Amino acid sequence: MPLYFFDRSEDGEFSRGDYPIECASVDEARREAVRALAEIAKEEFPNGDRRQIAIQIREDGGPPILSASLSLRVETESG
Repeated sequence: MPLYFFDRSEDGEFSRGDYPIECASVDEARREAVRALAEIAKEEFPNGDRRQIAIQIREDGGPPILSASLSLRVETESG
């Protein structure tokens, strides 16, 4: 099975994925990225009003082949 690396960018800070994940296809890697973003949102988004998280998937030594992102913006309405 192919190995994919998942790099993470959060509010402008980049973290390179050092450990690959085995996925049968790019589509399975995509599903894994979406699942990871959902978990991150569940655990980390309640701690702020503005968050931007992205996951880039790459094969070993290669450029990103897929990117998925999630953002949160909470604004108080003045009235």
